[in-house]
Amino acid sequence: MCRLTPCEKNPFGLYEIREGDTAASVSAEYGVLPQDIASANGFKDFPSVGNLIVIPEKAGEIYTVQAGETLTSLCGKFGMSETEFCRLNNCAYVYPTQRVYIKRGKGG
Repeated sequence: MCRLTPCEKNPFGLYEIREGDTAASVSAEYGVLPQDIASANGFKDFPSVGNLIVIPEKAGEIYTVQAGETLTSLCGKFGMSETEFCRLNNCAYVYPTQRVYIKRGKGG
């Protein structure tokens, strides 16, 4: 007799665009940045309903920048160099409410 076992949420790394989806909503659902989804799929404009896209693996954890935090303070908090942070996030500055990658399992 065969038994079905649960699998992870998205074992093949694909996602079908649904009505109302945006880059932000899909990225939030899977914990990856919108620019990483765009890069993994090679698109500039978000695809229409019914299209399949690849959801890339997370490179780290997503963190929301708080008021008063700076690039330097975040790097110190999460044990990252500014070069590493900028490469990972494709940005040279941060602002409150910005969602950024931090190293997995650091700080907090």
